[in-house]
Amino acid sequence: MFLCRKKSGKLKTSYKREYLNLGCNIDIDLSGPTIYGWAVLGYEGWLAGYQMAFDTAKSKLSQNNFALGYKAGDFQLHTNVNDGTEFGGSIYQKVNNKVETSVNLAWTAGSNNTRFGIAAKYQLDEKTSIVAKVNNASLIGIGYAHTLRPGIKLTLSGLIDGKNFSAGGHKVGLGFELEA
Repeated sequence: MFLCRKKSGKLKTSYKREYLNLGCNIDIDLSGPTIYGWAVLGYEGWLAGYQMAFDTAKSKLSQNNFALGYKAGDFQLHTNVNDGTEFGGSIYQKVNNKVETSVNLAWTAGSNNTRFGIAAKYQLDEKTSIVAKVNNASLIGIGYAHTLRPGIKLTLSGLIDGKNFSAGGHKVGLGFELEA
């Protein structure tokens, strides 16, 4: 009996400076390597990034993504285009020391699939916060987080399917985080 095992390897490199981050990974495969590359530029609150993947076996780009973002104080804006077919954006604002809000919008060309969601976080006290989110698919998320003591955090969460409320299938989560 003869066994043939697939051989592969990776080559990684990156270059970083104050306003620039460049990188390249090559997945070495006998059928043809895949080359991954990225670049991120940042200046005075602005960020622009590009990420690509080139499949040498097929001689074509398999990923082609671009993002642009801006951050100023308690406000952040992010936009992205993935493979020329998915367009998205989000806005985040810290309203005050207790309230944070966010809005997310995405659209996929061809299928005309549009996604929209809003979220908010309320800080009850220095140890406890609650979060809520809802999207256009009628998914409603709620969460409660409490720091029991420094380095120990308890999180309770739930996801309710508003379209199929009586059908069940809702999700409940429990998290226990330990920090060393």
